[in-house]
Amino acid sequence: MKPSLNFLRLALVLLILGFGFDAEAESGFLGIQIQGVNTKVAGALGLKSDGGVLIKDVAVGEAGALSGLRRGDLITSFDGNRIRSFQDMVDRAAKTTPGQSLPVIVTRQGKSLTLTLVVGRRPGAWSVKQGAFRNYPEFGFTVAALTKSVRVRFNLPWGTIGLVVTLVDNTKVVGGGLRSGDVIVSANLQPVWHPDQLSRHIDRATAAGREGVLLLIENARGFRYSILPLK
Repeated sequence: MKPSLNFLRLALVLLILGFGFDAEAESGFLGIQIQGVNTKVAGALGLKSDGGVLIKDVAVGEAGALSGLRRGDLITSFDGNRIRSFQDMVDRAAKTTPGQSLPVIVTRQGKSLTLTLVVGRRPGAWSVKQGAFRNYPEFGFTVAALTKSVRVRFNLPWGTIGLVVTLVDNTKVVGGGLRSGDVIVSANLQPVWHPDQLSRHIDRATAAGREGVLLLIENARGFRYSILPLK
């Protein structure tokens, strides 16, 4: 049975959004979120035509950000090909491979800029497909990996990666003042996106006799570092 056209379109869209999909040849990862430009948007921006795509978000530390792409940039050309629509960009992105270096032309504040994008590989934090959770009764909280359904449940922004706090036992002293919906981005300055990773950091710190683990926490109020006390 051949895959439907709608399924293929969805897979390509997921790639450009930064989630990607499995294939025989590894597709590139751009780490950007885009939106097409219609007549109304073009008019609001004073553009002569409705071609190109607008960057809505850029994943921190990934290919797009490292190349200098910014939120609000209008991509008009990608790897020497004019971008006329959202689908144009999706199609071109699907043909990229990790390590490939290609030119990207954007319009930024009325000026045309040419940037060099080195296509990246899809990081593990952006490849979570199966659910995983871990309860830490000694601390009084539970975390879960960020699958698509978990993102929807907690209404998390596109660029959020890490472990979401799903449950908090208010009868216990929860390290760092964690709340349901908080996202643990890193532990001792190392990215975490699977509960096993957080557990390893806790076990190593405990074995080393340390008093706590430094967590980077993201929520609606922004980012903060906080200590998860072990003693």
